[in-house]
Amino acid sequence: MIDVKDKMTLIQSIFIDSKEKALAISDHEKLNNSLLDNDIEFISIAYEAASMGIAINSLEQTNSLEKWFSFYQEYGEKHAAQVHVGLGWALSELNLKPSEYIKDLEPIYKYRVIDGFGYHEGRFKRRQAVRSQQIPQDFDEMNTRAFNQGLGRSFWYTAQGEPEKLSKLIAIFPEERHYDMWRGVGVAVAYVGGIEESILNQLSHYSENNQNPFKCGIALAIHTREEANTTTENTKQICKFILKKSTSEVSQILKQLEKETPSTPDLLYFDWVNRIEQQL
Repeated sequence: MIDVKDKMTLIQSIFIDSKEKALAISDHEKLNNSLLDNDIEFISIAYEAASMGIAINSLEQTNSLEKWFSFYQEYGEKHAAQVHVGLGWALSELNLKPSEYIKDLEPIYKYRVIDGFGYHEGRFKRRQAVRSQQIPQDFDEMNTRAFNQGLGRSFWYTAQGEPEKLSKLIAIFPEERHYDMWRGVGVAVAYVGGIEESILNQLSHYSENNQNPFKCGIALAIHTREEANTTTENTKQICKFILKKSTSEVSQILKQLEKETPSTPDLLYFDWVNRIEQQL
């Protein structure tokens, strides 16, 4: 099994390559075929990166997301969560306000865009997002929660998969922000993989007061992998160790909870998340 640091390096390489292809290739069918050449384990990362590149081109060339929507509807729906996260990367890269671009998105996905925005801010704008702990001024409570989730995801990469470093990084923020950050950590841990049970034990220890969001994040990552048919043996091991269930069981639970969640424009994602946290 490739360890977590090597997997992070691999993910970074796939991301950069796929983003550059998306910036250079205007033919979406040709681009899609090139993305499919990636290893199945991280193919959704390729779509996330391509989404960022397409969104940048679309916004810079047409001042709209027309090209992004076209790619998503033609080729991206199987990797919907990651494609929306990639849009968040683009908005952060271009210093645009996400709230102006997520109004017409499906309720279940628009906060994934904010998650991606938060991740990019945490990785590439550390002075304002981490040192100054700034939250975009126009963010309401739900946007802030999704932003914190994205920051949490970024911290797992910043800490290079070391639980103690991760814990210290989260600890510098006010406690009320930790809950959503730990959900983001769970997403990153389960998606990247490459970790042994000893690391999972440490993560369980450090997330002791935030076990529910941590488990929820793991479940969210597992669900996206199951939906995209990219589940790995390590994903299954993480799922069994933390959630005491199979990956297919977890995905079915999340599907059912999504069906049971009333569809409201603003709250669907976090209504769903709250149900997941209560169930797990």
